[in-house]
Amino acid sequence: MERIISSYHSIMESMKTGDGVLYVCKSNKRIADLETLAQSRNITVSKITPSEMDRKSGADGHKGALFVQILKQASPGSALHYTDLKNFMMEKNGEEQLLVLLLDGITDPHNMGAILRSADQFSVDLVLIPGNRSAGINATVAKVSVGAHAWVPTLQISNSARALETLKENGFWIYGADMGGSTAPETDLKGRTCLVLGSEGKGISRLLKDKCDTMVSIPTTGHVDSLNVSVAAGILMYEVIRQRG
Repeated sequence: MERIISSYHSIMESMKTGDGVLYVCKSNKRIADLETLAQSRNITVSKITPSEMDRKSGADGHKGALFVQILKQASPGSALHYTDLKNFMMEKNGEEQLLVLLLDGITDPHNMGAILRSADQFSVDLVLIPGNRSAGINATVAKVSVGAHAWVPTLQISNSARALETLKENGFWIYGADMGGSTAPETDLKGRTCLVLGSEGKGISRLLKDKCDTMVSIPTTGHVDSLNVSVAAGILMYEVIRQRG
């Protein structure tokens, strides 16, 4: 499985954590830096024509370089993908403070990228991304995340409700982000915590709401009825870390 990365910072971070091929079609300082890093990581550098680069980049475009990343199964300690929740639980066996995000219906790649950027900053242990009704980690997500996508452990899941049940069986408390919930500062978010975040339009699906142990909200005093989902995600992640001290 391959992923095409087109922005400079995203290429840089992706090469630090994964394998692939760096394609370049022109020369400048930034591209020279990418080539130097590729050589230090034993990553193949292929010089191609601008027209070939245009074809490879497609609608996402490029700035003279592309990294075609080869996605592999995560090994213990890797920041790539887990193959299933069992793999994740085995690696985290015995750890009491864990933070997992489940993104329900986040279809906007800009929101997805911003959430992954915050997830990297707040050391989220795993992000669960449904295979359907969700933005995948594509070139736009990688660009918006400024390369954080390469460091945040992720897992694509086929059944969100079943994933939450598995988390509960392994000691997680499930908190759904909802304006009608108890405020996050008044809620104990320590321990094994899973935050479920829904789309801005529809919020969390009814099925997943029923799987949550409780709902949490962010206290606000503004006139607009809600926060952008990526902003809300960042605030809730910070609150979890704050409570842990």
